[in-house]
Amino acid sequence: MGEERWRGEFERAQLGRAANVICIKWGTRYGPEWVNRLYGMVKRNTSWTIRFVCFTDNASGIRGEVECQPLPEVRLDPALGKNWRKVGLMREDLGGLAGMTLFLDLDVVILDSLDPFFTYPGRFCIIREWKDPELGYGNSSVMRYFIGMESAVLDRFHATPTEELKGTYASKEQNFVSKNVAEVTFWPADWCVPFSIACLPRNRLLRYFTTPKPPKGGKILVFFGRITPETAMRGEHEARKRAGPATLFRPTRRRFRPAPWIGEHWRE
Repeated sequence: MGEERWRGEFERAQLGRAANVICIKWGTRYGPEWVNRLYGMVKRNTSWTIRFVCFTDNASGIRGEVECQPLPEVRLDPALGKNWRKVGLMREDLGGLAGMTLFLDLDVVILDSLDPFFTYPGRFCIIREWKDPELGYGNSSVMRYFIGMESAVLDRFHATPTEELKGTYASKEQNFVSKNVAEVTFWPADWCVPFSIACLPRNRLLRYFTTPKPPKGGKILVFFGRITPETAMRGEHEARKRAGPATLFRPTRRRFRPAPWIGEHWRE
């Protein structure tokens, strides 16, 4: 039944060439300009009809073309931390949406057409995590699913003890989601490429003297850890995302030379 349902939804999307693109913004780390840039990149890089929705606790400053909705309800244990909001996107009744839905993190940079992300077959598609790929975890920066078909993930999340979420899934929502969907499909490896791996040398000393180059291939550039598109354009790490003790001595935030070419893509 599940196979027939998602394939039916998939075929309907292909016939109508229409899909949802969603993002989520909460707290103060990312301002409205991040949503506005993401919308601009999406509209420039697809020929499909898109319903663009941002789930947020503060819609102030977000451009009028973006449909803003409240954050989806999800019961969070404070002991688990704040970074589990995405599991709420698995709700069956998500904001009155239906059908094929592509989720994008606010800090991705779209380099090429998104159309293949709508035509690639699969019930639930996600990036294969680059670290320890044999474990089968996904990176949830770019994932596509069908509204209501993965609601069991949210039910399992609410039923799973906090200690299990911390231990078995390393306190990472993307680990939990990718292991609890009914069927996972990973995007082709060269579609979503990580800035730290695709644009910089592995040697951290060499990085300091390196100007990051655009990746060879790649449709979406993904950022994680302490680098964002904003800081990459300056050649720095994001101070608010630093790992380790706040008192750790760091004489400079500079980690590599600036990458101004990011701004060619990362704009409204």
